[in-house]
Amino acid sequence: EAYYWQPPGQPLLMSLVYRLFGFGIWQTRLPGLFFASGILVMSYFLSMSLLRNHSSAIIAILILGLDPKFIESARSARMDTQSLLLAISGIYLVFSLRSIKDNNSNSYLPSMLFAGLCLGLAGITHPLAIVWVLSLAVIKLLWKDSLPTQKFIWLLVAIVTPLSFWVLSAFSSGEIKLLGAQFFNHGESRLASGSLFGRIFDEALRYWDAYRLVPGLLLIYFGATVWLFYHRRNLSLGSAWLCVLTILPILFNTFFMSKTVGFYYLYPVCMMALASGALINHLWNNKIRIFSILLPKVAVRGVLSTLLISVIGFGILGRYVVLAYQWDQRDYVPIKLALERTIPPDSVIWGPPDIWYASEEIGASLRIRGEPLRNTHDYLVTKLTGDMDIPTDLLLVAELGSALPPIFGSINVSSADYRMQVWQWDSNSDTE
Repeated sequence: EAYYWQPPGQPLLMSLVYRLFGFGIWQTRLPGLFFASGILVMSYFLSMSLLRNHSSAIIAILILGLDPKFIESARSARMDTQSLLLAISGIYLVFSLRSIKDNNSNSYLPSMLFAGLCLGLAGITHPLAIVWVLSLAVIKLLWKDSLPTQKFIWLLVAIVTPLSFWVLSAFSSGEIKLLGAQFFNHGESRLASGSLFGRIFDEALRYWDAYRLVPGLLLIYFGATVWLFYHRRNLSLGSAWLCVLTILPILFNTFFMSKTVGFYYLYPVCMMALASGALINHLWNNKIRIFSILLPKVAVRGVLSTLLISVIGFGILGRYVVLAYQWDQRDYVPIKLALERTIPPDSVIWGPPDIWYASEEIGASLRIRGEPLRNTHDYLVTKLTGDMDIPTDLLLVAELGSALPPIFGSINVSSADYRMQVWQWDSNSDTE
């Protein structure tokens, strides 16, 4: 059966990567890293378009590029970076066209259509991209001159075009019900639940859990958002629009999105980074007063430099330290060798995506969807940390992998390990 949650162009892109670089884990991560690099480039242009300050833009992409969760998302081969790149590109194109005052001119039309196409593809890649369309709609309502009605209509037409082709392709193949089932089943599991206060509290905990190793960065993010909102009237009009692009995704995630899966907080974080660039640039170059006390510039710059060092230490440098400390436990080769000793070629395995590469290497076939069936699957591979109910007619034949040790014996890093169990159907049990 078809699976409609592949981002647009993903199979073609991955086949090209595998053709050029071979098949393996690090090759799968390449597109996410390319998209993340593109996010940094487009974030610079978006910052320049909204805030019109080169230094602020450079600081913003430096902060975002060193953000440990942004790095984690980029290397995890998820669709978040692709969706963010498309969305930020579309938003930049929208705001870069505001200098065209003649609404009767068609000179803006190609760029506006391309902006809508980017936002539409971002929505197919990850439905959370709808928050950017809502943000643009709010900006349109609050600042009528920010986006003339004719331009906004063309933008909406371009946005729904990819979605229309997506739905029509499923309808023409007779699988529109499958598309709907996948969309609603997947989407329902990603929605928030609980009371209003509980959702707010859980969202705050989610940010803290994500940035507990770099609390200074979290403080800068939210401090910059508050500072930008407070000073929005004294800065450029683009700063007010950036407030909307930051605050609306925060509210949307808080009230509607699950708190246990995904990198949803990166959507507002990308905008918070732009605000942080503006705040740090302001603090670095201006005299600061706190309760009528004039702070020396050297003190302010010292604090900012310390913050940057901490972000680097727990960002990209921290990831290298983690990789070095847990190198043996993260090595995929023993997993492949263990499966090769246990599972013969041409077997059909029901298991997690983690063993996809190993399954291909040993000549087996992996199934990751549906329920494990005796007549369909020869072996089952389950994660030791999972909560799956194992059928009673299965025998444990092997265990592989080892737990990730705390860094320096005390710091626990939230990352999946390769501890798994291999099961085989009991040949002595009765079959239906």
